[in-house]
Amino acid sequence: MNFTDYIRRSIHLHGIAVKEGDLPYIEHILHTIEQAQTPLKAKPDLNEEVPITIVDPELIRHD
Repeated sequence: MNFTDYIRRSIHLHGIAVKEGDLPYIEHILHTIEQAQTPLKAKPDLNEEVPITIVDPELIRHD
């Protein structure tokens, strides 16, 4: 079974009418989501790191 068939069957199991013309778009969206999750697979604890903030000294007011 290829990925398009998997998508088709998954949609059908949820009781949604399958529109063949939508399958390439759904496949593209799922591929985009998978690519966006790649950095999280490499570093799953990324949300625990403290962000670095750089402040321009000229923006700090000295009253």
